[in-house]
Order: sequence, then structure tokens, then C-alpha cells
Amino acid sequence: MNEIHDDRISIYEIGYLIAASIPEEHVPAEAEKVKKVITDAGATVITEEAPHRQDLAYTMRRKTLAGAYDSYDEAYFGWIKFELGSGSIEAVKKAIEIIPSILRMLLIVTVRESTYLGKRAPAVAVRLSAPADEKKEAVPATIEEMDKSIDEMVKEV
Repeated sequence: MNEIHDDRISIYEIGYLIAASIPEEHVPAEAEKVKKVITDAGATVITEEAPHRQDLAYTMRRKTLAGAYDSYDEAYFGWIKFELGSGSIEAVKKAIEIIPSILRMLLIVTVRESTYLGKRAPAVAVRLSAPADEKKEAVPATIEEMDKSIDEMVKEV
């Protein structure tokens, strides 16, 4: 039987959280462990952001070897965008998940181009050519209007 291996090159991005219990001076070394796993698998790093301390949206709990739970309200967040064959990605994911300092990680397939938009801009209300003397109240969009708008923005290639 002839096996065919689909090892096409894809662009991936991994976001990871390093436990805040790690002393700040050791965080770069922990981030380097993540990068080393990726590069040892033969990946080419495209871009990355060094971890920075960040409040978490909710308290994360992680079970310790002793059976107790550690709770975290903040962590160091970093990410790496890289190019790697699809046959190696599962091994990379598993190797990063077992690094003791990593609380969570998320691995996605993405595009080479920069998709970072920076800090979210505040929402700006735009009024479409209504007469100055006419007072209109803002009406929230319906679910159908939002779905239609999303469908117009997202077109299949």
C-alpha cells in the first residue's frame, strides 16, 4: 500500500500565556523555549512579539503535580508567526503544551501578511447626510442586518 503524505507548507501563528509566577527576568528564557521548539521542527519564523504582562479576562486555574490548583489573574502574553510543513505541526503543538511555564496556547493557520491592527480604535458614530434640524435617535442594528453586512464583507474566493 502506497501512503501519500501531504506536507504542504503553511503559515501558523501561536499565541501563548506564560504563568505570571515566573520571575520577570526569566520570561525571555521561557519564550525562547517556545521559539526553540518551533525552529527545531524546521520552521522559519516570520515575526514575533516578546511576552508582556497582561491582565487576564478571567481567572485561570491549573492543576499542580501535588494535586492542588494554582490560580492566575495575569500572565505574560507573546506570539510567534512562522512557516512550517503541515506534517510537523502536531508535534510542535504537543511539545509547547508540555512546557511547564505555559498556561495556555492557541495555534491557528493564518496568512503571511501582517494582520495586526494595533489597539482597538474607539467606535465612532457616523451620521449620514441628515438635515441638521432633524433629530434622529440611533437605532441598534437587527441580527438580520448584521448578518447581511457580514456576508457582504466575507466573500469566498
